[in-house]
Amino acid sequence: MNQKKFLHTAVNQHSGISLNSSEPSVHRAGWIIADKNTIIQNGYVKIQNGYIIETGKGRTTPNDKEVDYGEGVILPGLVNAHTHLELSALKDSIRTTNGFHAWVKELIEKRADLDPETLKEGAASGIRDMFSSGCAVAGEISTLGITHDLFSESSLSGVWFQEILGNSRNTVLKCKKGTNQHVSVAGHAPHTTSPDTLKRLKALSLREQLPFSIHLSESEEERLFFEQGKGQWADFLTERGIDFSGWEIRGKTPVKYADNLGLLDSRTLAVHMNYADEKDLQIISGKNVFVCLCLRSNARLHGRMPDVKGMMDKKIKLCLGTDSLASVETLSVFDEMAYAAEKFPFIPPGEILEMATENGAAALGFPGVLGSLLPGRMGVFQYIPLAASSEKQLLESLVNAEFDGSIQMIIVKE
Repeated sequence: MNQKKFLHTAVNQHSGISLNSSEPSVHRAGWIIADKNTIIQNGYVKIQNGYIIETGKGRTTPNDKEVDYGEGVILPGLVNAHTHLELSALKDSIRTTNGFHAWVKELIEKRADLDPETLKEGAASGIRDMFSSGCAVAGEISTLGITHDLFSESSLSGVWFQEILGNSRNTVLKCKKGTNQHVSVAGHAPHTTSPDTLKRLKALSLREQLPFSIHLSESEEERLFFEQGKGQWADFLTERGIDFSGWEIRGKTPVKYADNLGLLDSRTLAVHMNYADEKDLQIISGKNVFVCLCLRSNARLHGRMPDVKGMMDKKIKLCLGTDSLASVETLSVFDEMAYAAEKFPFIPPGEILEMATENGAAALGFPGVLGSLLPGRMGVFQYIPLAASSEKQLLESLVNAEFDGSIQMIIVKE
C-alpha cells in the first residue's frame, strides 16, 4: 500500500489549554478555518463563556485578552465518529490474513487473554493518542463497558455507545444527553444482534433523542449470511451461543433488513457500508442516515472500499472513523483524511475536512455545537503551525498531512 507520509505528532505543553472564559478571549492566527466555506486569512476567533461569539478578520476591541498563535492555522478539533478504544491494547497483536471471520475469532481470543486493567490502560493511551493528533470529538463503541469512566473524565467530547450483541434481553441500558458528551446505545450489527434487541436499542435512543450506531453491510461473511441463512458465519454464531433461528433475514440485504426493523433515520450512524448496492444507497439517502467511513480498516480487514462516489452522488452525509487499533496503525483522523484523499482523489479537500469535522459532529448529535468555529459553537479548536500561501494549498496540506510540528489543542471552558 503506497501511503503518503502521514502525520504523527506530540502535543506540546500548551495543548489542552483551559481558559477562564467569563471575559472574552481572542484567538488569532495566520489562517482560520471556521468551516469548509469560511476560511479567513489573518483572522481570529472570539470566545466568551465557553462559546464562540465572533469569527472575523483583522483586529478586535483593543481591550480584549488576546492570544496570537502565529502564522499557522486554527481549525476545529477533528471528529473520530467510530472507534473502539477498549481494543487499543490489541495494537499489533492480530496477524491473521485469512479473512474477516478469522480476524474476529483471533480478536475475541486475544482480548480474553488480557485482564480488564490492561484493556483500560490501552484505552487510556488511545484517548491520549487521539487528543494529541487533533481529535476533540469521538464516538466510542464499548462492548465490555470498561471505557465509560475513562471517556467521561477525558477532554474528549462525543458519545460513549454501549454496544449490544446477541439475544440480549436483560442488559440494563442507560442513555444520557449532555452538553458535550452523550451516553447512548449501539447495536453491533444485523448479523450479530437479534432483531428484538436492535428494535429495543433504537427505541431507547429515539426516546432520548440520541444517535444510534450500527455496523452495517460491512463484510462478505455478512452478505452471505443474509443470502443463505447458513454457512461459516451461522456456524460461528452457534458456537457463540447466539440463536438466530428466529431472525427473518433470508432474501434481504442488511440495509433492507435494518430498514424493515425501523432502525434507519436521521439519528442513525451506519458504519462501513462496504457491500451496499444501489438500492441500499437509495434507502440510506432517503432516510437521511449518516454513514461513517473507516477506510484504512476496510482495506486491512476486507480488501475493499465502499462506493463513496455513489454515496456522494446521492448526497449521503459522510463522516470518518478510524475503527480500532486492532485493525489500523493509528487513531489519527489526519491519517484517515490522508488515506481518503489518496484513494478518492476526486473528493475536494474541503469536503474531506467537512467529513472529519461538521459531518462527524452532526452524526454524533452535536450539530451546530461542535465541528466548526462559527458563532454559537463551543470553543474547542486546534492550532497547527502550518504556513500556506493560499486557501487551496492550506486545505491540501491539511488533508494530505503534508506538514510537521506540534498540534496545540485548546478548550475554552465555561
